[in-house]
Amino acid sequence: MKKFSPAWLPILILLLALLGCAPKSLTPEKDLLDTLGRFTQDLRWNNPSRAARFFVEPLGRGFLESYRGREGLNITDVQVTEVLLSPDGLSAEVGLRLEYYRLPSASVRHKDISQLWQVEPGALPGPGSWRLHTPFPDLP
Repeated sequence: MKKFSPAWLPILILLLALLGCAPKSLTPEKDLLDTLGRFTQDLRWNNPSRAARFFVEPLGRGFLESYRGREGLNITDVQVTEVLLSPDGLSAEVGLRLEYYRLPSASVRHKDISQLWQVEPGALPGPGSWRLHTPFPDLP
């Protein structure tokens, strides 16, 4: 019977370390839900520059330009109401319900919107692979 050579120990440790650092992606649906959570949080916290990162270009720039022109807009809540994942797991129709108000009014308004999200071609699996392909609606 052969004995284990200690010379292999550093290679074994390196291999285990590399496997532990592999991207953690469970399913496309989980990745999408993680992405939606970050996107809706950025909208609620009035962080348009971070929310714009989720749009494909030129929609991201368009979102930023239009958001800056919406003086007094405050989004108070964003809820994911529906997620319809395609059979191949590469695109999804997402329903959102926005609650917002625009100063000087204090009346909260609601708007239901539908969005198309798609996995970017060639992207590594994970939450960063999903991009929004629908312009953000006007909120009167």
